[in-house]
Amino acid sequence: MKRQVFLILDRLLRARGMKIVSRDEPSKWSMRQALIRASQLKKPISTVVDIGASNGKWTQMAMEAIPAQCFFAIEPLEERKVELELLKQRDARFGYALCVAGAARGEVEMTVTEDLDGSTVGGDRGTVRRVAVQTLDQLIAEQKCPAPYLLKFDTHGYEVSILEGASKTLANTNVIVMETYNYNLTEDTLRFHEMCAYLEELGFRCYDMAEPRLRKYDSTLWQMDLFFAKVDSGLFEYTGYAPAMDKEC
Repeated sequence: MKRQVFLILDRLLRARGMKIVSRDEPSKWSMRQALIRASQLKKPISTVVDIGASNGKWTQMAMEAIPAQCFFAIEPLEERKVELELLKQRDARFGYALCVAGAARGEVEMTVTEDLDGSTVGGDRGTVRRVAVQTLDQLIAEQKCPAPYLLKFDTHGYEVSILEGASKTLANTNVIVMETYNYNLTEDTLRFHEMCAYLEELGFRCYDMAEPRLRKYDSTLWQMDLFFAKVDSGLFEYTGYAPAMDKEC
């Protein structure tokens, strides 16, 4: 009886362009599903680089979704070292560096919050400390990470400086996962539409999205992760919505 009611409701909803979805069905907009889609693009990924890696949780998810040879995490907080070292011991494909990725080698001031998650370069809350900076090109060369790359950014408005130190890496990158914002976190933050324009100048175009988030203050769009592929990758050649119809039909 329950199944009959379910089928009737399902037919009625589908007739109106809706459907019944199981609570257990994974969201198409989850990061995990977007990473799986990235692995199915037929654009090879040999190394996944997690910039702003925190405790390595995102990297572990990427390991399950993408069959890459190497996974490399860049994290500025020494408090994360224990967790990253444990991941390195569990999986020989994983390596990490404790530093900030930037435009040039040196040092930079970052604020460190009590919960660690709100820590950022140029922030306005937390304890200030100086942290070593290396360019992404230097880090990739030192780690001998094989190309092509997927680069993931969770860097709270510090993205442009990192990209300025990554020209060689970008030349061998197939996918960029960029946490983008709808508000100016810092004076240098590019909002999501500005980031799309900036990356297109560097030869990358947005093709997917994951994890849209509303801000607690007023439930307006706060951030989302945008996925970018090379403009000339062939991904954007077909401009239709549905698959092209078979000419013999």
